[in-house]
Amino acid sequence: MIYNVFESVIGHFPFQYKAMFEGISTVRYFEKENIILEQGKYCNHLWFINSGAVKASQFIDGNERVSHFFLSNMFFTNYYCWVTKDKSDITFKTVEECEIIEIDYPELEMLSSQHHIFDRIGRKMAERIFVQEYLHKKLFINYTAKERYEYLEKEQPEIFQHFALRDIASFIGITDVSLSRIRKDRQRK
Repeated sequence: MIYNVFESVIGHFPFQYKAMFEGISTVRYFEKENIILEQGKYCNHLWFINSGAVKASQFIDGNERVSHFFLSNMFFTNYYCWVTKDKSDITFKTVEECEIIEIDYPELEMLSSQHHIFDRIGRKMAERIFVQEYLHKKLFINYTAKERYEYLEKEQPEIFQHFALRDIASFIGITDVSLSRIRKDRQRK
């Protein structure tokens, strides 16, 4: 639940702010394979996954390149797109049925300017995202494809329960065939 995530970063989340937050949010339901934000569109929302799974990807020369995986109790957005007012270079797509809280960015910014608690939550969440992105970047700079696969197995095993192997191969930066080879080699050991 979203309030548990808030409380994990700031401690107690006072009841009076829940109604304010709910006033700028909408619970939406998505079927599998629905696009939440399409590459080339503007991003005006922040999303939180109550249940389900979403992938972020880019289409480059007709090929999909998966860049992120999002599961229950996670936020996602194209913050770069919101800040720069550029069109999104990312597509967010559901990979299973999802219940998602959609938060309006302009209204969230207004709440944050009026109530310090929302600004504090935003700052703390941004810090978490920065750390995740740093680790993500480090994974791709310092590790081989096999080591990236092993990292996912160890640190994020739930990804294998929700996402197709072709998406995992794309994320790692290899072909499906190369991923099959890595998996076979690991099973032999």
